[in-house]
Parts: sequence; structure tokens; C-alpha cells
Amino acid sequence: MATRAIVVWGSTTGNTETMAKTVANGLAAEGWDVAVRECVGVSAGELADYDLVVLGSSTWGSGELQEDIAPLYEELAFTRLDGRAMAVFGPGDSSYDRFCHAVTTLEERLRRRGAWLVTESCRVDGVVEPKLPRVLAWARRLGAAAREPAPAPEDE
Repeated sequence: MATRAIVVWGSTTGNTETMAKTVANGLAAEGWDVAVRECVGVSAGELADYDLVVLGSSTWGSGELQEDIAPLYEELAFTRLDGRAMAVFGPGDSSYDRFCHAVTTLEERLRRRGAWLVTESCRVDGVVEPKLPRVLAWARRLGAAAREPAPAPEDE
């Protein structure tokens, strides 16, 4: 049974870090042994040690990833993630045209590399703290869903 999860985040202002800790608490409440790591120094190869990988990034500028998570994102372009249970979260500001686009960018990379995106992403608009109960509920749903077997790969 799947038991080990890692939550990897890149944060500039602290919002993604706050969300990451809440995600970890939600997964722990569902029985997961959770590691929480800032993305600096995390390699794509390390992610294979976990049954569930959750990535978090805020969106900057005109839709860019948070700068600290960009090296991991680039490394993931060369990493097969066949069937690996994964999910993505991040804060953003809907007054920008590309709201939470970093989350979309990460999801697209993970999908292309063969990951199983267990559930829809968790996107928070604006101030994070009042929305943490929703983040916690998302993480608990994720923790429960990730215990299920991955779906069979689609024929290409």
C-alpha cells in the first residue's frame, strides 16, 4: 500500500510554502508519511523514492514558474514518470491573464512525461490563509485517491 509522499514547493513570498505545509497536514491526516521540501536541491531522481509526489509553485510575471522550481521543471523534461502518482498546487492572482499558469505548466510537463495526475490541481486566488481549509480538504481527497491503483495507460 502506498505510504510515502513528498511535497516539493518553490515560494518567493511564502504563500506556496504555507500551502505546502497545509497539503502535508492533509496527506498526514490520511495516513501518509510526508516529507516537505523546498525545491532548491531536490532532483527529479529523488522523486522516485516516493509513492506520491506533490509539486507547488506560484506564478510570476506573464505566467512563469517561481524561479527556484524552474531547475526541477527542466530536469523533469528528461525523466520518465510512468504511472507515478502526482498532483500540483499553487497560489495566484486572477487579475492577471494567466492565472496560476505555473500550475498548468507543471501539469503539462508531468503529463507528457507519463505521470498519473491523481486529481485536479489546487489553485488559490489571492490571500492564501482564508482558503487553507479548502487546501486541506483538497489534500485529504488527494491522499485518499492516491491510494487507488493508477489507471491503465491510454493507447497512443
